Formats: sequence, C-alpha cells, structure tokens
Amino acid sequence: MSALRVRIAFTKVEDAKFIAHLDLARVFERSIRRAGIQMAYSEGFNPHPKISFGSALAVGVEGEREYVDIELARELPLKEILGRLQEQLPKGIRLLEGQVIAPGTKALMAILNSASYRIRVAMGLPVTQERLQEAIDSWLAREEIQYSRYSKKGRVEKNIRPWVKQLEGHIEGDEAVFELEVEVGNQGSVRPEEVIASLCDLENLPLDLDILRTKRTGIYVSYQGHKYSPMEHEAFGK
Repeated sequence: MSALRVRIAFTKVEDAKFIAHLDLARVFERSIRRAGIQMAYSEGFNPHPKISFGSALAVGVEGEREYVDIELARELPLKEILGRLQEQLPKGIRLLEGQVIAPGTKALMAILNSASYRIRVAMGLPVTQERLQEAIDSWLAREEIQYSRYSKKGRVEKNIRPWVKQLEGHIEGDEAVFELEVEVGNQGSVRPEEVIASLCDLENLPLDLDILRTKRTGIYVSYQGHKYSPMEHEAFGK
C-alpha cells in the first residue's frame, strides 16, 4: 500500500550518461534504500519497488531533465526525501525538483509523447550555414524517409519522417549543431542519430558521424499545440 507518490526531475549527465536504463532503476532503488527511505512494493509472489521512469535514454546520451515516479510506504516531507536521496546518488544525477502527485495520476510513460535533443557533429569538410539550411529544408520537405534499422530479427526498413516534428541547425566553430524534436511513445520513436545519418546521406552533407554528441534537452507532454512539463498540473490529465 502506497502512502506517498513523488515525481522527481533529475539530470543524467557526465559519467552518469553511461548508465543503462535498467541499471538506472537499480541505482535509484539502491540509493533510496541507503537514504533510509521506505519504498512501496507491488503485491504478488515477486514484489518489486514501485518506481517508474519516462522514455528510456540511450546509453551515452545525456539528459538535462529526466523524470521518475517513486511510491513510498510512508509519508515524509518532500524536502527531506530529496535531500536524503541526493546524498546517495552518483555524480551526474542531480535532483532538480520534486512534487507530490495524486495516486491516480497517469504514469510518465502514458503521457510523455515529445522529446527534444541537441546533437553536435564534427564537420569532415567545411559547411556553410546556407548549405546546411538548404539540406535541412530539403530533408524536411520529403514526405517519406526510409531508414534501415537492424535488430535480432534482422534488417527492418522504417519511415522515420513522420516522427520528426522539428529540425533546425547552425554552424558553431568546426561543428554542426542540430536542435531536434521528435514524437515518442508506446508506438516507438526515431533515434536522433538516425535523423542526422539520413540527413547526411540524402543531402550529401560531409559530417563526421563518428564524432557525434547527443543530449536530450527535454521530454514533454505535447497537447493541442502546447508543450507541458510532466511536473505541471496541466499535464496530469492528458
């Protein structure tokens, strides 16, 4: 039985970006136990802690603002929960804010449907801002963009264009910097590196994809043209 449900925003940067999604849950569970905070557990033969995250972040990708829901077995002041938990978390995971949410609030995975990324890619050859913009405009004008993804089942062709909501770019020193917004959800999504790889391939951009750094700058509840943080009350019922 849960006594308190808390939604927390946190960073996943620096060395923490190499923590895989399943391991991230273990990191939080272990840190909560070490903080002396009693978690709520599911019922049944194999009870597990009631902790759930938003859309998984790929290994090696930083997150400026990620989210986790934690259910506790007994009530504690929110400030005390955040303070005790922060002391136990590894470097790179910093708690930004927390909020007590109602028991019936929808899970993060059920409401988060939009994510933004910043991707920095080294230029193999010099590219002007005008050339970069032409390539982006041409890519966005395409109705269908097929990309080959490989899995245990083999090669799968996927049309990635419908998943991309926004793509912008500019030149910064010897790098091309992209701002990307994509749809996410239970139906799947598109990986940022797939978008940039297809842009380079289809528009003949000389970017070095081996030198690519990605950061998720936010993940949101997108509804009727507006973007909400899952910490906002407006997002709870969407």
